[in-house]
Amino acid sequence: MNNLVQRTITGVLGAAFMLTAIWFSFYSFAAVFFLVTILSTYEYHQLLTKTGIPNNPIAGITGSILIYILFVLQTLNFDLGAVLIAVPCLLFMIYMLIELFSTNDQPITRVTYTIAGILYIAVPFGLLTLIPWDKSAYGCIRWGVEIQPVYKFEIIFALLFLIWANDVGAYFVGKSLGRHKLFERISPKKTWEGSIGGLGTAMIFAYLLYCYFGIFSIPVWMGLCVIVVISGSLGDLVESMIKRTLQVKDSGTLLPGHGGFLDRFDALIFAIPFVYLYLTLIK
Repeated sequence: MNNLVQRTITGVLGAAFMLTAIWFSFYSFAAVFFLVTILSTYEYHQLLTKTGIPNNPIAGITGSILIYILFVLQTLNFDLGAVLIAVPCLLFMIYMLIELFSTNDQPITRVTYTIAGILYIAVPFGLLTLIPWDKSAYGCIRWGVEIQPVYKFEIIFALLFLIWANDVGAYFVGKSLGRHKLFERISPKKTWEGSIGGLGTAMIFAYLLYCYFGIFSIPVWMGLCVIVVISGSLGDLVESMIKRTLQVKDSGTLLPGHGGFLDRFDALIFAIPFVYLYLTLIK
């Protein structure tokens, strides 16, 4: 099976599974991205270990799981408030004590790379669970309380569709018209023409999303599109920088034809904080 066929099959099946889970309920959406968080964090630590960089996979994965769960609890209206800040700080102090009493070399380096993985992966994915809600109503579901749920799966669909549209547009336009390098030092194949083509394709999709989903006005959709495309493209470059620094081609091999989870979700990871801030400000 050649790489293109393998890539297509993996992409179609993966997208179908993810979109179905997002559409079905908030709980299936949260469960899927919980799995993505764990596997992405696992890949991150595998990369560091293979290249000889000190890190703590157990602490990193455990920390990512706990941070993600805290965000989900906040999303479910448990009103954690300051707990969202206090618990991560406490976990950090506990981890520092673990390194203090360990006999491993370069403890500060281990702590730095381990915490960086949590900030880079778990926090954005946790933040993603706060996005698909209509905050003009009640918010979300609190255990044991009968209120109107307002989970908006369409918003998560929109983020993914805009990222995919940008990727497809940038690939085909860049392949056929690309002449001027965008960031040759980090990603030699990316071009300005491809980036403009990706933005144009994403803007067309943003208009179609407005026609089909509504939710926001056209200016808001176009603003969301620009933010997703720019931040997502920067996220792709950041992940390319990480791989180039570590001298690896792909972040992993868990997705046949696509590399690893970090390869597939790098744009989304970087876009999430910008999208969350944008949607919070416009509301």
